[in-house]
Amino acid sequence: MNSKTFDIIVAGGGIAGSMAAISAARNGTSVLLIEEEGYLGGSLTASGTGPMMTFHAGEKQVIRGLTDELVQRLVAKGLSVGHIPDSTGYTYTVTPFDSEGMKRELDLMTQEAGVTVLFHTSIASVTVENGLLVSLTCLSCGTLFPVSAKYFIDATGDADLIAMAKVPFEQGRTTDGRDQPMTANFKLVDVDLAVIRDLMDSKVELFPLLSKKPGLQKQASRLSFSGFEEIMKEGCKTGEISFDRDIVLCFETNASNEVIVNMTRINGKNPVDPFSLSEAEVEGRRQVWELYAFMKKHLPGFSQARMISTGPRIGIRSSRRLKGMYQITVEDMFLQRRFEDAISANGYPLDIHSPDGAATDSRFFPNGAYYTIPLRCLLNDTIPNLLAAGRNISSEFEAHSSLRLSPSCGAIGHAAGTAVALALQNGVDVRYLPSAVLHKRLLEEGAFLG
Repeated sequence: MNSKTFDIIVAGGGIAGSMAAISAARNGTSVLLIEEEGYLGGSLTASGTGPMMTFHAGEKQVIRGLTDELVQRLVAKGLSVGHIPDSTGYTYTVTPFDSEGMKRELDLMTQEAGVTVLFHTSIASVTVENGLLVSLTCLSCGTLFPVSAKYFIDATGDADLIAMAKVPFEQGRTTDGRDQPMTANFKLVDVDLAVIRDLMDSKVELFPLLSKKPGLQKQASRLSFSGFEEIMKEGCKTGEISFDRDIVLCFETNASNEVIVNMTRINGKNPVDPFSLSEAEVEGRRQVWELYAFMKKHLPGFSQARMISTGPRIGIRSSRRLKGMYQITVEDMFLQRRFEDAISANGYPLDIHSPDGAATDSRFFPNGAYYTIPLRCLLNDTIPNLLAAGRNISSEFEAHSSLRLSPSCGAIGHAAGTAVALALQNGVDVRYLPSAVLHKRLLEEGAFLG
């Protein structure tokens, strides 16, 4: 098969890759988007992750542009209630959505932009010539075939393309290389959330974060809750819960009384080792069924709950990260840095699920504070026509725990696609694209840059 050639190839059709492909195509380039699953959306549709958290820093919406356009399109069709207060009390807002609706809306957005999408396709090998990535060998339907491009965007989350091209990367925390635990999410229907709302009114102390913001749940049309620590402690004590988990964490989806349960903890597995990842899937399902039985038996409002789905693939919080031209740090975030080459902003706290056990290390910014992410975190000098987009950009392990959330990844992807398209249009290496040129276009596209 002769190689098909595009201006840009995006690897990975999650929120970052989808936004990158759409923005690049809207800017007049030919784009191929490669995705392993049969649908787009990444963790939001393939891992049962939800809601999106958070588009805001205090009252200010700091993530806009294409990612917010996706949300507003869903809202217009009744497939999302939009941005609502986070009734767990953890962050500012959450954005519930219908995952099936998101699959379809991303199909429509890529089609309208003219993106060529390859589903059920893996990247088997890469070809690098004279310091540039020139082509990929893909595998689909038992067929190996080449595709080539001028620029490549790695939006795999796991930096698969970066690793295959031998661009420097790092993984895990500095001390031992371990990643945050993976989580197998599952969805329950027929949950009586009125019971939980009543408890939030009468016994708010059951919900530690909400107890600092009592009454917040009354403003949320869909309920998120984090609590019942004593019930969980008892479950761990009796052995009904056999893994480290300290709190019940559930999020109502766009559908009333349907919740995503985000509680399993698969520690000690490597998300980019094939055998370890497969073991994590099995352990995740084991924990899901353990939790399901426990919640039906012990949690108020859950006695009639029915499980309708798991995954369908495990959720990965952290894995490989590019070693780029700049590494964003925790210090940058707490100093609220406004970088000259800023491409996006974010106000989500540091949210490190311990690689060792049940604890979560959360570090909150002052109310309304946000930081920006520089383009240099997406770029490298080893293979300059290969960019990172999403949670695989260049960052400290701890800093990564803030920028890894889906709204942030969507904004990063949007900027990556626009930057590469402008570099091609202006005939310059993306590393030397003037920030003023990129900022002008991103602002025209509705992005927020700080």
